[in-house]
Amino acid sequence: MNIQGKKTTEQEPVVTVLTEEQIWELIEGTRFARLGTVGEDGYVHITPLNIVTDGVRIFFRTASGSKLTQLLMNEKVTVQFDRAEGNHAYSVNVFATARLLTETGDIDYVGKLNLEPWLDTEKLEFVELTPQKMTGRRFRLG
Repeated sequence: MNIQGKKTTEQEPVVTVLTEEQIWELIEGTRFARLGTVGEDGYVHITPLNIVTDGVRIFFRTASGSKLTQLLMNEKVTVQFDRAEGNHAYSVNVFATARLLTETGDIDYVGKLNLEPWLDTEKLEFVELTPQKMTGRRFRLG
């Protein structure tokens, strides 16, 4: 069964837990997500980002700044994806470890996945997110 599931019926649960396969299907169809990192102030900082995946890892580009600094200080991050389609909404959280890519081969690999920034700004740093745990839900909308 794909993430869209069957047509909404009265028997369909209001909340359905997604399988890992369904979670990856949702991620692969998404180019926009939110990244949660812990800042120096101890608060969680949420920033939007565009992503690409190879089906096992998630990648994004960034500029030098607070997001990159936070990743280097604490590699544990959360990436949140959501979507609404028809009678359903989806929410996925990926708990991951972040790694700044510095090897040319790694950066070339991500480049082949067509990871392009949305904004016309210099984003020279490539980051790899390796999922440690994923949770996903499908909600039947009223």
